[in-house]
Amino acid sequence: MSYIRFAKNEDKEEILSLYHSLIGTIGCTWSKEYPTITEVEYDIKNSFLYCMCDENGTIIAVATAGIDDEMDWLMQVANMNNLCVLSRVGVKPTLHNLGLGQMLVRHVIEDVEKQGYEGIILLVSKTNPSAITMYEKLNFIFCGESMMYDIDWFIYKMIFKDS
Repeated sequence: MSYIRFAKNEDKEEILSLYHSLIGTIGCTWSKEYPTITEVEYDIKNSFLYCMCDENGTIIAVATAGIDDEMDWLMQVANMNNLCVLSRVGVKPTLHNLGLGQMLVRHVIEDVEKQGYEGIILLVSKTNPSAITMYEKLNFIFCGESMMYDIDWFIYKMIFKDS
């Protein structure tokens, strides 16, 4: 049985290893230069990094949700201010297509709504059909396109009804 928790400092290397294991997989835009231990440490320090662990405590999926000053411009795209940015969602390659990413993102949605955010916004690579399908199944709404870091992105958002 898997469970979800916030990342801890002692998880840093395991999380970075998971990120690096995804380099070169279909739709993944990551490299050895990003994400780095710097992003992992920042996300842990700010309680933005969620980990899904298996019954042995091994991290099998991760997602980051929080404030990202570099992505402030996305608030203008969504025409809202109090949105959480979802990023760096990844599942161990050997566990792809089992619905783990969807389970993790559902948990993140519930948690950030409880934290008082009005919704979530994210960028997803146009070359990542699995992620696009997942976000659409979760009822994220397409709201634009962007070119950033020499990558073509789709922009998706989810607005919480009670906000």
